[in-house]
Amino acid sequence: MDDNKKTPKFLEENSFIYFILTIVIIAIFIIERMYYYAGIFGLILIIITAITLKRQITNEKDFKKYIINYTKNIENLSVNSFYNFPTPICVIGNQGKLFWINSKFNELVGENIENLENITGFFSDFPIDYLEGKQDGIINNIELPEVGRNFNIMFYELEEGKFGEGNSYVLYWIENTAYTILKNKYNDERPIAMLIQIDNYDEISEKMDKGEKSAMTAEVEKILNKYASEMNGFVLKYDTYRFFMMIENKYLDALESKKFSMLEDVKGLKNDADYYFTLSIGVGAYSKTLAQLVEYAKGALDVSLGRGGDQAVVKRINSVKFYGGKSKAVEKRTKVKARIISYALRQIIDQSSNVIIMGHRVGDMDSLGASIGLYSIARSRGKKSYIVLNNVNYALKNMYERIKVEDSHYLESIIDTETALSLVEQNTLCVVLDTHRGSYTEAPELLTNVEKIVLIDHHRRSEEYIENTLLDYIEPYASSTCELVSEIIQYMDDHIKLTKFEADALMAGIVVDTNSFTFKTGVRTFEAASFLRRNGADTVDVKQLFNDSLDAMKKKTEIIDKSEIKYGDIAISYIDEIADDSNVIAAQSADELLTIKDVVASFVLVRNEDYINISGRSIGNVNVQVIMEYLGGGGHLNMAGAQIQTTDMEEAKAKLYEAISYYKEESVNK
Repeated sequence: MDDNKKTPKFLEENSFIYFILTIVIIAIFIIERMYYYAGIFGLILIIITAITLKRQITNEKDFKKYIINYTKNIENLSVNSFYNFPTPICVIGNQGKLFWINSKFNELVGENIENLENITGFFSDFPIDYLEGKQDGIINNIELPEVGRNFNIMFYELEEGKFGEGNSYVLYWIENTAYTILKNKYNDERPIAMLIQIDNYDEISEKMDKGEKSAMTAEVEKILNKYASEMNGFVLKYDTYRFFMMIENKYLDALESKKFSMLEDVKGLKNDADYYFTLSIGVGAYSKTLAQLVEYAKGALDVSLGRGGDQAVVKRINSVKFYGGKSKAVEKRTKVKARIISYALRQIIDQSSNVIIMGHRVGDMDSLGASIGLYSIARSRGKKSYIVLNNVNYALKNMYERIKVEDSHYLESIIDTETALSLVEQNTLCVVLDTHRGSYTEAPELLTNVEKIVLIDHHRRSEEYIENTLLDYIEPYASSTCELVSEIIQYMDDHIKLTKFEADALMAGIVVDTNSFTFKTGVRTFEAASFLRRNGADTVDVKQLFNDSLDAMKKKTEIIDKSEIKYGDIAISYIDEIADDSNVIAAQSADELLTIKDVVASFVLVRNEDYINISGRSIGNVNVQVIMEYLGGGGHLNMAGAQIQTTDMEEAKAKLYEAISYYKEESVNK
């Protein structure tokens, strides 16, 4: 039988068999010429066919009626099931219009359901835009404070035009209030580890007798115990001036909002001579394990001490925040650390095949002077050394010209990034000077190609930091990196003999960062200068390294002339044209603005091709480092800078004004 030819329904199954048999019998009767019997069976065939067809039609009508009734029952069951479903359900349009709700959603909304036309009338922050373009998905952690419940919302896009024009969505509100309460309780009660240290204990205790020192330390412990008890925590004193505190996480926000007021409380403890202790606090939060929590706290304490102390640093998994740090870093009078660093550096150099030295990009006298000093150390140990310097900018022009005249052999050792990468060997040592930010170095890619890194810097530590160093020496009390390198040279051994040029280069770095021994100058600064003077440094020759052209002097005069006094005691000016010497002149002009009567801080903005640079200076009453950190920069209390990623000078000024205003508000409210 041909499959494409459909058999009539009334002939299917047994009826078809009877029909065939009857046809065969009739055919036999006709062949045998038994026409009478053939007629009888023909009549029977007609009757059977009529009866079968009638029955088939009746069955089809009954089946269709059954299907209709069954479908109606299923639809009613679906609607009733949806309406009485134990989870709130609603259908909304793409603008949030409510088309349909079930009984549980009705209960969720309450009495206001009669006047509710749009989902935003019930939940004003509902993310309608999130649904657009998605067939299905889930919206997590929707909080309904009016009813005190939390939901995850699963949604599914319905066929277009199903409910009016445009797309519509069915929303399933799955409650997770119990989970949210448990999660919040867990987060609130998570432990927070705090390592606390009196950072100027050695310096201040030298000026006190034993009884007075013990009494002040006991008062510090009393203050810490008071804070701990208020935060369901405890304090453990594990050394003469070191403490370990644990508190509950829910109190951390309050501590941060008050800028760790315990810092100021401890500073309020003064003896008769007005000496006081300051604290460095490292806080570890949101770690996976207790061991990791303590590691976070240790790292945060290192950052706090590396930034000069008198501040708290909070380290979470992916963030570091700073609080305090508005006072001057206390000078460390002991040189024990310098002696240890010097010995360790000598060992590392001796075990290296060659030494590559680099400072920060857009170098200055301090970074280049320190590099020259480190070069002399490596040379004395018999190691081939190189200084990475990609561009000789305006600030280094005088130094570079002197190199060509007096110490031309240095020219062979000054290389660019590409050459530096080609010189990397298995035991190559990279020494980073005058910065601790990898992205700020002359050759950031070099750091990923060498295994041995030494870091020497005098800037306060920021969130970005070169990790996994063999040796790091960060002393924010120091005036300059040249001061630190000069001390290292003194303790290296007796075989280092500085040339006059090298001594002048190191002295120039100290001069530029102290503004000719005016700012951030301690006892050890003068001791380092004295050492360099004994090795041939000449102050007159050093001064000539800073000589400016007549045009540069005129530019500085113009900058000072168009400066404005803001907030009563802050001078602000700018350079709007792009020039090679603009950044240096801006820094020098910021220094000059501090000589104006009643000015305690100054800022000069300077246009570059892709950004606007800001140089900040202070006599100490205003911490320009904190202000610059608000803008993504950093530095010291007296000297700092930042880069604003814009070419609009007015926009950069507005951001600077905002940062200064915020700083002043914080200073008043601390």
